[in-house]
Amino acid sequence: MLKSISNLHLNRKKSDDGEQLVDFPSSSGDDASLITKLRKGYQLGRPALVKKTGKYRVTYKGLSSSERRSFALDLFQTLIDLKWRWATLVFVFTFFIVYFVFAVIWYILAKAHGDFENLNNPTWTPCIERAKTFADLLLFSIETQTTIGYGTFYPNTSCSGSLLLVFVQITVGFLLETLLVGFLLVKLSRPKHRRHTLLFSEKALICKEDGDLCLEIRVGDLRKSHLVDTSSFGIFVSEKVSKEGIVYPLYQQQMEFEAHQMQDRVFMMWPLILRHKINEDSPLYEMTFDQMLSNTFELIIILEGTIEATGEICQARTSYSSKDIVWGHRFVNMIDFDNDNGQWSANFEKFNATVPTPTPKCSGKQLAEIYGASSRTNQAQETENLGGTFWRSQSQIITPMTEETSLTKIPDRR
Repeated sequence: MLKSISNLHLNRKKSDDGEQLVDFPSSSGDDASLITKLRKGYQLGRPALVKKTGKYRVTYKGLSSSERRSFALDLFQTLIDLKWRWATLVFVFTFFIVYFVFAVIWYILAKAHGDFENLNNPTWTPCIERAKTFADLLLFSIETQTTIGYGTFYPNTSCSGSLLLVFVQITVGFLLETLLVGFLLVKLSRPKHRRHTLLFSEKALICKEDGDLCLEIRVGDLRKSHLVDTSSFGIFVSEKVSKEGIVYPLYQQQMEFEAHQMQDRVFMMWPLILRHKINEDSPLYEMTFDQMLSNTFELIIILEGTIEATGEICQARTSYSSKDIVWGHRFVNMIDFDNDNGQWSANFEKFNATVPTPTPKCSGKQLAEIYGASSRTNQAQETENLGGTFWRSQSQIITPMTEETSLTKIPDRR
């Protein structure tokens, strides 16, 4: 498999619309499955660290029993983090177990009172009227805790302990319902579901903006109750080998994104383009066109803001790999003024639409060197021209005037 990876060569081709694509060679056998993975955006045969939906592909192994018990200490948060199928099972079985436990207690109380030995005694007063089997006591336990009261079974206060047991069961049932209902409400109202109405563009574009090479993505909010105090940032994840030879398989580097000139603040009233300048502080600064499409890194984009209605912090995230990067394109304008309604409108049909734009196929460093050399050349030419003009002006000023010239130039006004 390692040999197959090393033998794979990525050939780049340009489609009719100018979009740069990655073309993988056809193969068979073991290489075929690897090529299929690479076409799906895998990082050197591995899936992306973060899915498009924002979920992580990270599992934990080697946890000790004491470390696993720590989840039980934070039981409420553990229940909230459970998937819905397991949370529903916990909800149902918790009630059933409580019903069953109190049915057993009622059975023990009736057994100790001698009710089952006097089922045919018409003068006997049982603890639970008309309860003859354990199934009857289980139904009575459910009726007591849910306060249904069908009227078939009812306790007798002449049986010692029945009144106390009814009080305890109703109290426990009330507390249990309060906790589980609160658990369901918190799980339903978790702020992470707010991210479903936050949109990220399908592609990340590289183009030239104001003389700089930039990476651009588009974000939008479908709701009119927008996030408050929203900010954005990115994480560049790749393998790094230190000078000492230490390998970091998932090395993180910060990427600064800004919308217009708002720095990392994002005002989500309308769809915006987040721009990352590929300058000296960017991890993409020295990456060439071929390296950018080499499928050896991942970009994680994160939006954070406060939900206006609840005050909870919401985070939305997505990721981009090499297959998601389009070189030499920019997003089309999707904001226009509607004269009929007198309002600005955002056409989300154009949210992912792009157009080709002239972009040099070089790294940000190479582009800066080219522009730097050109700037120095222009500056030298301007200095030379300025120096020549200055010399001529000085020569005109310091040229001595002869007496004849002075008489000619300055007439006698006497």
